[in-house]
Amino acid sequence: MKSRQRKWAVLLCVMLSSLALSGCKQTSEEKTVEDVAVVETKKPQVGDLKLSGKFIATISPDESVYVIPKATAEVLEVRVSAGDVVEEGDVLAVLDDTMAQFSVRNAETAAQNAQIGLESAKLSYELQYGEGASTLNDMQSDKTISQAEDGVSKLQENYVDAMDNLEKAKDDLKEKEQELEDLKVEYDFHEDVDEIKDYADSIDRDTPQGAAQYAAIMQRYQLAATEVKTVEGTIAQYKSTIDQLEGTIEDLQDNINSTYDSYSQAVTADNITNGEILEGKKQASQNSISQAEIGISQAQLGIEQAQENLDAYTITATISGIIETVNLKEHDFATSSNPAFVIANKNTMTATYYVSEDIRNTFTLGQKIVLEKDNTFYDGEVIEIGSALDTATGLFKIKAAVRGDTSALLSGTKATITTDTYHEKNVVIIPYDSVYYDGAQAYVYTVVDGKAKKTDVTTGLYDIEQIVITEGLTKEDTIITTWSAQLRDGVEVSVRENEADNTQE
Repeated sequence: MKSRQRKWAVLLCVMLSSLALSGCKQTSEEKTVEDVAVVETKKPQVGDLKLSGKFIATISPDESVYVIPKATAEVLEVRVSAGDVVEEGDVLAVLDDTMAQFSVRNAETAAQNAQIGLESAKLSYELQYGEGASTLNDMQSDKTISQAEDGVSKLQENYVDAMDNLEKAKDDLKEKEQELEDLKVEYDFHEDVDEIKDYADSIDRDTPQGAAQYAAIMQRYQLAATEVKTVEGTIAQYKSTIDQLEGTIEDLQDNINSTYDSYSQAVTADNITNGEILEGKKQASQNSISQAEIGISQAQLGIEQAQENLDAYTITATISGIIETVNLKEHDFATSSNPAFVIANKNTMTATYYVSEDIRNTFTLGQKIVLEKDNTFYDGEVIEIGSALDTATGLFKIKAAVRGDTSALLSGTKATITTDTYHEKNVVIIPYDSVYYDGAQAYVYTVVDGKAKKTDVTTGLYDIEQIVITEGLTKEDTIITTWSAQLRDGVEVSVRENEADNTQE
């Protein structure tokens, strides 16, 4: 703007001087001279134009952590102060761990009891199903089965003998019954031998013939009665023997059945001892061992958890860095609701600043920045470009990493960041002062056939020295870069030699 004001001032002076000179002429005749504009020219350049911006940033460590107690207890000792340098794992404070020690002892006792339970389960399994137990069980089972088998065999032998005796008794009975039938025929009676006597008693014994007949029949009766009585006695004896034998056989059958049941039970017991049921019992016993082993694992886990809880009573540094804040003192009660320490890792510091959406869209990850703090300059690069609008500022958050020795940078302080913003590549660039405006329309003067030509252009990015032309010029054009009072569309131009030489170069 100042450059253009200067141009108009020079033009006004020239015009006033011309009027004064013309007024002093003594002749009324004017001499017509063709105006010639003496100018400097230049070819448009094709290249890149970058703009840089300055932003106020807040400095903070790249890694800053709050050390929060994991246990609530009295503080016995605080071992660090603000500003101390610590390494990861260093002890910062010690809390009263009396209750935690008690929990560890309880967990160890539970583990010992679990070990005893496991050993007991293993011993029980060995006694019931181990090699020695299997041998003893087999011997006992074999003895029981053998005794049952012997009992069944002996009863079966007795049963066979009784059956043989029964058959013989039945045969003898049949013989005697047949003998009785023969006596009935021989002595002529049907059922009872007394039938002969009854017949004799019916004879008239008053006559000699009747008396003789009676005597003969009675004699036959006496013989028949004796023989029949003997045979009937034998038959009765055989029947009694048969009844006894049948009772014996029935008892033997019951005994055989009972003994066979015992035998079956012994065999079943042996199958149970050596079969699927035994395997089921063994599996149950093995499950008891597995449960005991799980109990030991759980008890061991309990010890580890109790030990971890015990470790929580010693507060340690979670990162290496500088202690920035200490919020504990001896005999305070540490709680998880309040950070005990703040540790900053100053190996890498960051600078956070906020920009508009347009500028945010010009940034790229890794883009170089320069941070200035107290006249000291630090290099760095953009490591984070916010993707969401910050509600507090209405801008986008940008974070840059600061490199080099950053020990002098204090957390929370402000610094100035300089970095590229807008950037156009491979574009036509001319001097800023070469562009004029007719209202909103930009234009330049080019040299065509030795005369100035007003050429409308479209401008783009610019700084105080250069401006980008997006339309209207090519790198082959020649533009006028200086102002002249005679400069207008169509005027003849004279290029200064030194500038022309520079242009040709």
